[in-house]
Amino acid sequence: MIEQQVGLPEGEQEMMRLYILFGILFRAVMVDWGQVRIVPLKLSYQAVFDWLFPEISRWAERQHHQLRRLLRQQGCVVVSYQRQGHVYVVHYRQRGYLREAIYSIEILRAECQELVGQWIAHYQRGEKTP
Repeated sequence: MIEQQVGLPEGEQEMMRLYILFGILFRAVMVDWGQVRIVPLKLSYQAVFDWLFPEISRWAERQHHQLRRLLRQQGCVVVSYQRQGHVYVVHYRQRGYLREAIYSIEILRAECQELVGQWIAHYQRGEKTP
């Protein structure tokens, strides 16, 4: 039995969304880092890239794993996730039910960009990462 995400309480929906976001973010940052290293630049920014990309990725990965632990404590385990065209489909088991969450790739990308912006803003203010 697959239920749409509307059956989840508000807090669990938000945790699942953030879990997916941070999972995508930490992987995307590392892919971007690899791409930046391939492209020849006029000047060398390698030291900045070698610090910035892994730091953001580690932060996102920590958040991702923390959310996974919280979801598991609430009896929620992700079974599968897959990009299907313009959406990202997540199947997860919660309290014995198989549920499905569908996210727009475009919206996830924009939200990941916002997370990067938040991380940079915290860093610029000298605060610990959000």
